[in-house]
Amino acid sequence: MIPKFRAWDGSSLCRMYSPEEVMVCDSDIWIFDEDSESNEWIVNNDLVLMQSTGLTDKYGKEIFEGDILGTKDGLLNGVVKFNIDLGMWTNSLLRYNNFERLCSIANSREIIGNIYENPELAEVSS
Repeated sequence: MIPKFRAWDGSSLCRMYSPEEVMVCDSDIWIFDEDSESNEWIVNNDLVLMQSTGLTDKYGKEIFEGDILGTKDGLLNGVVKFNIDLGMWTNSLLRYNNFERLCSIANSREIIGNIYENPELAEVSS
């Protein structure tokens, strides 16, 4: 599998770059310069990279690190993270000090946002 990435530009643009607009090569982050007339790729290492998990949600949308997966009742909302100690992608549950294996629940949950564009969804309500 060839890793796919998307990238968040948290500077003045506050923009999410899609996988088609992001390349990682030689420890540099390359993005497609939409302002360029010659369709150039430029280096921007000030972005936050999010890797694809290779899994999809219940609607077939690709899940990336930092996505927030949810349920209708909101009880099992969680943030997608790679757990290096376990060597696997997890859904870290917001209301509980616990996690779920992403491979077990991905196709039964939906992406409701991500931690950069929708930080309010990652807050625990009482």
